[in-house]
Amino acid sequence: MPNQLGFDGGVVIPNPYPVEKVEIIQAPLPNQVVLPLQQRVGDQAIPCVKVGDRVLTGQEIATTKDSFCVPVHASVSGTVIAINEQVIPHKSGIKSTCITIESDGKDEWVKNPGCGPDFLHCDTSTMIEYIRISGIVGLGGAGFPTHTKVARAQDCHTLIINGTECEPGVMCDDALMQYYPREVIRGVEILLHICGASRAIIAVENDKQEAFNSLLMYNHNERISIVHIPTKYTSGAEKLLIKALLGVEVPSGGFAPDLGVVCQNVATTKAIFDAVVESKPLVSRIVTVTGSGVEKPNNFEVRLGSSFDHVIAMSQPNKRSHDIRMGGMMMGVDVKDGKVPICKITNGIFVNDQSKKPAAQECIRCGACNQVCPVSLLPQQLYWYAKSENTDKAMDYNLADCIECRCCDYVCPSHIPLAEYFSFAKALHRKTTDDQYRTDIARERFEFREYRLERNKQERTEMMAAKKEELKKKMANDKAQKNKVAAAMARVKKSKKASDDA
Repeated sequence: MPNQLGFDGGVVIPNPYPVEKVEIIQAPLPNQVVLPLQQRVGDQAIPCVKVGDRVLTGQEIATTKDSFCVPVHASVSGTVIAINEQVIPHKSGIKSTCITIESDGKDEWVKNPGCGPDFLHCDTSTMIEYIRISGIVGLGGAGFPTHTKVARAQDCHTLIINGTECEPGVMCDDALMQYYPREVIRGVEILLHICGASRAIIAVENDKQEAFNSLLMYNHNERISIVHIPTKYTSGAEKLLIKALLGVEVPSGGFAPDLGVVCQNVATTKAIFDAVVESKPLVSRIVTVTGSGVEKPNNFEVRLGSSFDHVIAMSQPNKRSHDIRMGGMMMGVDVKDGKVPICKITNGIFVNDQSKKPAAQECIRCGACNQVCPVSLLPQQLYWYAKSENTDKAMDYNLADCIECRCCDYVCPSHIPLAEYFSFAKALHRKTTDDQYRTDIARERFEFREYRLERNKQERTEMMAAKKEELKKKMANDKAQKNKVAAAMARVKKSKKASDDA
């Protein structure tokens, strides 16, 4: 481990909405839940229930065979009242197939399989299957299927548990580490057993002393260490966290397992404990509700599929008009409607009073963005290329390595939405590359067709010439044969005449 933990770039952003005490409040059961079948990655899950069916909490209601997709479970007991397209929390406001369940208020659970407290007797493949059937994905925001990630990280040497929670204002992981330290430590031990790692490092930012102390109190495993890292935004990004803790850099285009390292979010780790030991699938999560538009920002453990409005109401929103943002104030996405459902990657909901955003001005070339970029890019230069849609040149300047953290946006005195330009440039480059690929394929097909037609024409010409030559030879042979017959007949005739004269 390096002597000085940290990384270049990044910004220090104080919590804009601090609370006196970090708590977890249990949200009441909603009257109904809306559960999207399309997860962050992978194919859409396939419903295995129909309208009118009664379901129990934790029951699988949609299944999948895609390894990049996980099952969907009922988060309340009740009756399926709809399977249709509904708006889901996404920056584009898209619709996706959802299963709507009307709660009966009983919260009756189905019994699911698990290893129990003595999980060491279970083999790793069984544990991974329990993680899969429990529907666990990365709860830090990525949403990548956990069973796929751990299955591909066998025989790694270091396990990193990400408890940094660097997004300003979001405090759900801080609360989880304070209130569920035993479950987190046990979850780490399960991951050590699955991945075969020799050590685990739990990284906690140094402004979360209560969480650090709670974990320290329950950790009695010499293979697990708990370390502080500086409180700085983007410290939670996987590649940056690896660099800060281990002093090694994941190369551009590479992945952590390539270096023998696997990272998991702390909430995901606790969910793994719930699945393997408690036999509970992922049907709820802790969500931070904060912002200038609420009187009492706090953390709420809420059932998946509950509406944003359901949990926002518990934070006493004021009477003004609000902007709603899912995720953090930096990397979150704006949500147009509070009726959309809370999903597995909803770690925070920002409710802010509506205000006019400052208009973007011309770049003054101050270079502040270059100084804060945590992945050592040149945002100012990338901006010019992105603005002029010169994506090839932007890619030459490592645009693909941009993590869209918005540090450059945060320090830009001209209020230029740099990350939006970079996101647009990436999408444009992919489209251009795809279009060029399709053009190349079409050209190759056309050229092959022309070649095939020309080859067929040439083959027909050669075949006709060969047939013609063969016919000429045959005709010549026929003529020679006729001449022979005529000569023979002439000889016979001559011989007969000579015989008659005698």
